[in-house]
Amino acid sequence: MPKIVVVLLSILVLVLAACAPQQQAGPATAPERGPQGSAVKTAWEQEWDSTLAAAKKEGKVVVYTGYGAEWREALSEPMARKYGISVDALTARSAEIAERVMREQKNRVFQADIVVVGSSQFLLTFQPEGALQSIEKSLILPEVTDSKVWWRGEIPWLDKDTKSYLQFYEYVTPPIVINTDMVKPGEVKAWKDLLNPKWKGQIVINDPTISGSGQKTMTMLAYSIMDWDYINQFAKQEPVIQRDPRLLVEWVARGKYPIVIAPEKAVVFEFAKLGAPITQMVPTEGAYLEASYGFVSQPKGSPHPSAAKVFINFLMSREGQTLSSRATGHQSTRVDVPTDHLESIVVRQPGIKYISTNDKDFMDKEVDLKKRVIEIFAPLKK
Repeated sequence: MPKIVVVLLSILVLVLAACAPQQQAGPATAPERGPQGSAVKTAWEQEWDSTLAAAKKEGKVVVYTGYGAEWREALSEPMARKYGISVDALTARSAEIAERVMREQKNRVFQADIVVVGSSQFLLTFQPEGALQSIEKSLILPEVTDSKVWWRGEIPWLDKDTKSYLQFYEYVTPPIVINTDMVKPGEVKAWKDLLNPKWKGQIVINDPTISGSGQKTMTMLAYSIMDWDYINQFAKQEPVIQRDPRLLVEWVARGKYPIVIAPEKAVVFEFAKLGAPITQMVPTEGAYLEASYGFVSQPKGSPHPSAAKVFINFLMSREGQTLSSRATGHQSTRVDVPTDHLESIVVRQPGIKYISTNDKDFMDKEVDLKKRVIEIFAPLKK
């Protein structure tokens, strides 16, 4: 075959190859398609859809809580609008709720789907009696199960073994209030500043010998923030012990004493609004965090289990936590919830040491800590 023909044939082959359609990429990067071309839903989406369908048939969720009408209304309207589920809420004291739940459990007449109260009832009643079911598998939404959205980088279980008690609040309780006319700026910035001899007999404290914020403050100081040596030195300052929460703040507001330890927050705000020369402070060594009624759980025998799942996921979502926080003035354990509606003093700040009152190790030791605090401060009571 002449060379010119061979060359022409080679060129023709190359041209035909270039013109041939290219093989398309495989289906690895394309979404899986379902019937009629619809995208196939992920496992969590399928579970959420089936849970919602069952919840709508149930129609309602029954919530027992220590929070009042403002908190209930903040959550009930969006639950009805978004999911078609009504929220029936019973508001009562924590002890009354615990008693009612245990009576339902004993008689097997189940009414409560959700319980929103503090940690004490879990430790004293629900855990010992085995009244709660694990709610770990009830968490469905990715924005709830994502550990990065939670303050400590993990879902905030009070009980990490059974995962039945989930915490959604953790906020700062400012432990010291000063009279700004009597205490110079910067004169009291730390717990150790209270040991200055000039403050001997000049500090009033919420009674640390009985259950309450005064005793909680001293036990937390001894447990981790400071130590027992500090507690003994502070007692030698002869603080004035007072049980009346209003009188505690009034004495400082009127200038009878310059400093108060562990006052009731609501009373402090009341006097501050009236223009009293007082201000709250968080010492540089640290303070403790409270949760109030900021725990959600599900009793065994829940009559509306799917609606309960929806409620838990909504409450723990960014939207639910924002509504909840605005209703109560407490900071969420989520890090993506706005805090612009809160007093800056109650918001967790970087660089400050915080100890949770719901720390498991602390709770295990709390009884012994309280006994020692009482022994130290009882002789000061007149």
